[in-house]
Amino acid sequence: MPRGSRDLLRMIGQSAIALSLMGLRCEFLAAQEAKATKESGQVLDLEACLSMAMDKQASIRAARATLHANMAKSDALERSGRLGAILSSDLKVRRQQVLHGIQAARLAVEKAEHETRQAVTFTYLMAVYAKQQRRELSAILTNLKQLREGASRLVERFPGQLELVDIANNASASKVPEAENGYEQALSALREAIGTSDRLTPVNDVIPEGKCSISNQDEAIAMAVANRPEIGQAELAAVIFALEIEAQCRMRFTMAGRTLASGSDLHSILVPLGQFDEKYQPGAIAPEMPSVIPGNRRDRVNQAEILASRATIVREKVQALVELEAGNAWLRYKQNADKLPVLEKAIKVAHKRSEDLKEDLGGDNKVSPRDVLESGLIETTLKQQSIEAKLGAIQALATLERATGGAFKLDLEWKPVAPGSKSN
Repeated sequence: MPRGSRDLLRMIGQSAIALSLMGLRCEFLAAQEAKATKESGQVLDLEACLSMAMDKQASIRAARATLHANMAKSDALERSGRLGAILSSDLKVRRQQVLHGIQAARLAVEKAEHETRQAVTFTYLMAVYAKQQRRELSAILTNLKQLREGASRLVERFPGQLELVDIANNASASKVPEAENGYEQALSALREAIGTSDRLTPVNDVIPEGKCSISNQDEAIAMAVANRPEIGQAELAAVIFALEIEAQCRMRFTMAGRTLASGSDLHSILVPLGQFDEKYQPGAIAPEMPSVIPGNRRDRVNQAEILASRATIVREKVQALVELEAGNAWLRYKQNADKLPVLEKAIKVAHKRSEDLKEDLGGDNKVSPRDVLESGLIETTLKQQSIEAKLGAIQALATLERATGGAFKLDLEWKPVAPGSKSN
């Protein structure tokens, strides 16, 4: 086989791979697939999905339940009155710790809401991306059908090139099942992010434009440090652990002083694990407080001081991770945003060349089906790169919204839904 034909076949394979929806880089597509109901389902925009998620998402409801439990604990301690203070010398400190715990629980609710917004935005965008890819794939198959009709009339002038068109057609057609499956996976992930098993589909069918008001990486980091709920939680934890020193000091006649952990579950705080492979990602430090501190009062106070000091270290680590995440999110946005103008220029040139070659197919300029096929594949590849860069930029902005604690608001500009487009 001539080298030119081998190169063309390689391009066909690369283009087909690029059209596959199974290789999406979004980890949200690995979410467990929810069972779709037999109902026709709702056609919703992103804001409607976000609004629904605020009521239905289990992680938000669980965080609210924890907040209510802390408030109930505070009420119980207040009702213990003077008798409780006599029986428990550390009761005054426990009341203060619970009040700080309520503030931390409110921040946990805020954190769950930010994470849910990002999850819904990610999965909604992936469903829109899948719809757009299905439409692009359909257009490619239509163009290949038209090209085959032209190539079949030129078999004698360009022997063997009809087979190349057939190969390209089959390679693209083989991606149809993957496109359909990828779309269903995206919808399943979206349902999980919202917290519903009801069938629903996105109303939009084209990836939107994303706007970023943050001018540089330092600004993104400053916004994150000032507004991220995780930092507020870590600061409150440091205060709560510092109060443990006073609590141990108040307990005079015991050799095993109970701590705040005896009435709280520190393990309910999920600590993200680090990754140490090619996708290196540092992990957080878990809070540490035993349910009982042994020893006399001096020894217990000393241990409480060490644990309180450790809590300040945990707070430092949290801030470092927040700064890293916010800075990286902005850099990912900038990297993808900077690609778009260059790709758009290339697409215009490739599109014009592709259209010109279609018009000249079989004419005096000796344009062959192979020439048309090659130019079409180049245009398709450039369009795919442009769509993925736009998607990557918006996903980075969605991460930035969460990373800054909502200080940055995601601003998307949706194009009107294509007339006659299907919602499923």
